[in-house]
Order: sequence, then C-alpha cells, then structure tokens
Amino acid sequence: MTTDRPTVLFVCVSNGGKSQMAEALMRAHVGDAVAIHSAGTRPKGTINAESAASVGRAGASMAAATSKPIDPELLRTADRVIILGGDAQVDPVEGMRAEIERWETDEPSVRGVEGDERMDLIRDDIRARVEQLATELGVEPRPSVLFVCVHNAGRSQMGAAYTHHLSGGRVEVRSAGSAPADTINPAVREALLEEGIDISAETPKVLTNEAVEASDVVITMGCGDTCPYYPGKTYLDWVLDDPAGQGVDAVRPIRDDIKRRVGELLTELGVEVQPVPADR
Repeated sequence: MTTDRPTVLFVCVSNGGKSQMAEALMRAHVGDAVAIHSAGTRPKGTINAESAASVGRAGASMAAATSKPIDPELLRTADRVIILGGDAQVDPVEGMRAEIERWETDEPSVRGVEGDERMDLIRDDIRARVEQLATELGVEPRPSVLFVCVHNAGRSQMGAAYTHHLSGGRVEVRSAGSAPADTINPAVREALLEEGIDISAETPKVLTNEAVEASDVVITMGCGDTCPYYPGKTYLDWVLDDPAGQGVDAVRPIRDDIKRRVGELLTELGVEVQPVPADR
C-alpha cells in the first residue's frame, strides 16, 4: 500500500445497501483516518433508497455513493475485507493481505419487522460493528457535533459548514431542524460564499433521535428547539439573531458570530482551527 492509513473494503452482492451503509457509517465515525471502500460481487448500479434514508436519519450520508464491482488490486492490498450478510461470495486473490471476514448482520424481517424500523435496526447493527472495527484498527473516532434550529435553513447550516471547514474535516458534523424548510436561506448561502464555502448542495433535514444519540455535542441556536436528552452528551444553546427574511448585510454579523463561536468550540474540543477556504 502507498498509505500508512489502514484500508477497509466492505462487500455485499449489489453494493447498493449494506456495504454502502458500512462505508458511510465508518466514514462518519473516523473520517479520513481510514481509507474506506465498498464494492459488490454483482453491482446493480443503483443505491437502495431505504438504506440511504436510514443512514441519513443517523446523520451520515450516502449521497455520493455509486455501486461498483470489486477492484482486484484493492482486494489484494486491503487490511480488512468484510462481507456483509450471507449471500455474497468473494474468492481470495494471490498475495492478499487480509483474511476475508463475514458479518452476519441482523435481519429483522425474520421477526416480522419491516419498513423503516427494519432498516434502522440493520443500520444500528452495522454501526456497532463499524465502531468496534475502528477500535480494532486503533483509530480514534472524530468528535461529533449536531447543530439544531427550527428550519435548518440558516443558523444551523452555518454552524455545520464552519465546523466542517474550520476543523479541516476532523469533526463529524450534523445539522437538523424540528420543522425543516424546503430550501436553504439564499442570503445565508450568499454570505457563506464570501468565505469560500458553498452550501448550495445542502438541504434542510428533520431532527431525529438517532442524530442526537450519535453526537457528542448538541447545539441549539436560540430558536426554541428542544432535543431528546441522552446521558453523556454536552448540550449548549447559542443565542443568535434569526437570519430568516434578512438580506446578506444583516446575515453577515450572524455569520461572523457563528464563526467565532465555532472556533472557540473547536479549541475546547482540542481541534486545531483551520482558515476558511477564502483565506487559504
């Protein structure tokens, strides 16, 4: 291998569901500390929408996922090769570094559980296995922060964007709202573009218990939202003006206040603050 990072390859038949879930959940957990890949023995070229939605409810993302076949060179050089479920079969290749493992993942349908509940149980089983895998690889999880405001269209989006960029990706970031809007506030988008940060691909997301449970720090943004309580989490409330209905001139001071607070938060988390893209 050409990197000192451990490399993991997750495999299932279609590379549209379980292996993609494992890849997304592990990337959310450890970031770039592990080179994470997934593939299929008979890829379909499509991603399972129910799997993607379940991962999204946990605050991870399969948005960039594509279904693909196994790369023989990756199979040979990966440190861990893990098949999810009982259907896929992978033949070893010469010079293979890893032993092929199999995770017999939970299948709630045999207990009569279907729909979103079934998929979330599968996700939670995979997530627990992924977290154990990270421990076995000696990789520390990233700190995780969840930003919450009512519509997830302004303040919480700015908080998430700054946390991602100022941490250099060293913090797992989520944002959500109790009553998400249809689109991002355009003045917020414009104000962040001045900093070299483009959130045009983001969409408001609904707040879920899973996102709160998966986060170390939960920050409400002075908008009256309440979050489910889980022991061991840090809950903060940042009192901020509301950018809704405001022009970019009014949004800039709110943006700058959030940027300052995020910098202080990262320092408290022991994460070195990086410059925003416009200043690099």
